[in-house]
Amino acid sequence: MNDSLYNTKSELGLRSLFILKELHPKFCNIDRLLYLDYLCLYVEEVKKDATNLHPKYPFQSIEVFEKRENLKKAIIELALKGLVDVETNEGLTFGCNGNTLWLLDSVETIYSEHLLRNIKLIIDETRTKTDKELKDIILYRKSNINNKFDSFYPYLEED
Repeated sequence: MNDSLYNTKSELGLRSLFILKELHPKFCNIDRLLYLDYLCLYVEEVKKDATNLHPKYPFQSIEVFEKRENLKKAIIELALKGLVDVETNEGLTFGCNGNTLWLLDSVETIYSEHLLRNIKLIIDETRTKTDKELKDIILYRKSNINNKFDSFYPYLEED
């Protein structure tokens, strides 16, 4: 039994559908989808005048790696149910289709509206960036000198 509250297959799958809808007609690999998902939740990492969907916390960049397996499972289920298309030209890539659009047209919540705004911002800001550059944006946060969580562990290691 999965007793996780966040980053479940359902949650990741639904957010992925929104991302794929905004990328349409382009397809995207699992890594890029993972990075875009993270960045749309923590959009302030890229766009300071935007608002995060989820609150900041000290180890949030680890989240991107922790949810990778659940995202893979979610995308496979969505593909098997015909909610995403799969291409194999350059590895596995995923894209939205008519079923994706039909499903997302029925989702109208404050959260999904905020999510969609953040996705549009992130896609516009990262359109020309490689997957590695997206990953670096996420990991850079840990070493940022101005990070408000730098003093989370105020103890210095002794030599």
